[in-house]
Amino acid sequence: MSASNVLADRGIATAAELGVFSPDGKKWLIEGHGVDPDIVVDNLPNATFNGQDLQLETAIQYLRGMIKEKPVPVPAAPPYPDKRYTRSAGGGKAASIR
Repeated sequence: MSASNVLADRGIATAAELGVFSPDGKKWLIEGHGVDPDIVVDNLPNATFNGQDLQLETAIQYLRGMIKEKPVPVPAAPPYPDKRYTRSAGGGKAASIR
């Protein structure tokens, strides 16, 4: 990975400089493939241009179905912490806060 691509905000853009091979050493791994999607959705350019996002709509539909099929209860919030200011018993100094 090269770290010589410094950006205007002083961040760094890196890119692989060498190819990689499989753990068993039998084949080269192809760069740029990424992860295969769980649900294949074609986002048509004209629909995207018109403000539609079929991938997002499909994801929301899928998640709503999962929530309906296997709802997960929202856990109750714990009691609020006691953040009152207290003075020590002798001398009027504030209690140490850690």
